[in-house]
Amino acid sequence: MSIGSVGRWHAEAKTFCEKFEQVSFNAIRNVLPDAAIIQACREEGYVYRERKISPVLTVLHLLLAAIWPEDSFQASWCVLWETFVSHFPCMQGRCPSRGSLADARARVPLGVWQRIFTWVRQNAETHSRGFDRWKGHRVVLADGTCVSMSDQPALKEAFGVNTGRHGAGRYPLARVVTLCLAGTRVILDYAIGRYNQGEVALTRPLLDRLQKGDLFIADRHFAGAHYYVGYQRDGLEFLTRAHQRLKISRIKRRLQYTPADFIGTLHINKKYRHADSSLPKSLSVRFVRASLSIRGRRQSIWFATSLLDARRYPASELVALYAQRWRIETLLREVKIDLSADVLRSQTPTGIRKEMIARLTALNIVRTLIVQAAQVGDIDPLRISFVDTLRTILSFSAPLASAPVLALPELHRAMLAEIAGHVSAERPGRLEPRYLTRERKHYPALRRQTRAQWRARHAA
Repeated sequence: MSIGSVGRWHAEAKTFCEKFEQVSFNAIRNVLPDAAIIQACREEGYVYRERKISPVLTVLHLLLAAIWPEDSFQASWCVLWETFVSHFPCMQGRCPSRGSLADARARVPLGVWQRIFTWVRQNAETHSRGFDRWKGHRVVLADGTCVSMSDQPALKEAFGVNTGRHGAGRYPLARVVTLCLAGTRVILDYAIGRYNQGEVALTRPLLDRLQKGDLFIADRHFAGAHYYVGYQRDGLEFLTRAHQRLKISRIKRRLQYTPADFIGTLHINKKYRHADSSLPKSLSVRFVRASLSIRGRRQSIWFATSLLDARRYPASELVALYAQRWRIETLLREVKIDLSADVLRSQTPTGIRKEMIARLTALNIVRTLIVQAAQVGDIDPLRISFVDTLRTILSFSAPLASAPVLALPELHRAMLAEIAGHVSAERPGRLEPRYLTRERKHYPALRRQTRAQWRARHAA
């Protein structure tokens, strides 16, 4: 290839890329502008040359793959490409190959994705002000889940598999923990680890990045005297269910407000103090009991908290506040089901991490648009339907790509108004069975062989 032809190729690639970026996924470009992606590349030290698939296009492609309802990288790329060709018919028949697309995803470093997540999170966090407080405390929820992936040896080695009485599982599993704001379900931070890593171990480093005075709410996995000391050392308040092994009747009551609301002395187990000599022998914790209906059965539940002032923090309000913990379960469902993270598609450990971060970033982008719409419509952002917002984003992407520049602000306001119009009905005390009304097809499971092996064995 001559020097002159190299120059022409670079010019052609630059023109191609500029046109492509101009019409790609414009519904989210106000939340994640190109400048933020380019800045992330520069801060990470990622130097790239002019290609037909730029880092901006690669990022938009993976974000659309999260939001698009089909679980396929190629499906989201087809949407981007066909939108591009509809605006520039002269580009028909010049679609980059699947291999080129995979190479583009591999080229963008993991650090760039981490910086993009941080940028989007900070933006979403800023918009969440006004929705994120309870009695002066920012309420933060924590929980974890597992995501599956293809049965590649490298992925099994990197993340591990579950084990049980029937032996090792077939597919690798990664454990993912998240921290989110209770008022908007914006993800503040995350950790991705091996299946055999516990949720508490993965969450512990994330707590150092929270703000002083934040109220940390979590389930019984995060309960324990030595954990409580750690939360308070980080400047956090906490509210959890009491640990299932804790004998409330044996706790010495220092101050009793009512028989179901008292401050007690919680002693720290000696083995934890031997492992960490800086731990105190005990700490003061407030315990609150409530009688709740859980799946149709009345149960007596104890809660533990560092909020000791019964006048400022009445017991009934603490119990009602703990009910917000379920919101992070809804968030995890949105990530795994609505954003298709339940089974990840990448074939390498680094690719899995990129894909997971892309889905968490996509969720924060959607949440930012929901919060903006809630501010315009003066409604609770958690009342706005997440799924309907995804549909609205996809529907407005094409018009925002072709509209004149002067019409873009009005179109964006119209999109926010439509998002604000998708308000879900309030359903307090909703209870749904975890059963299927329609049976699945009765096909046998494909075990101890791959699809290729089966096809070879049954070929005519």
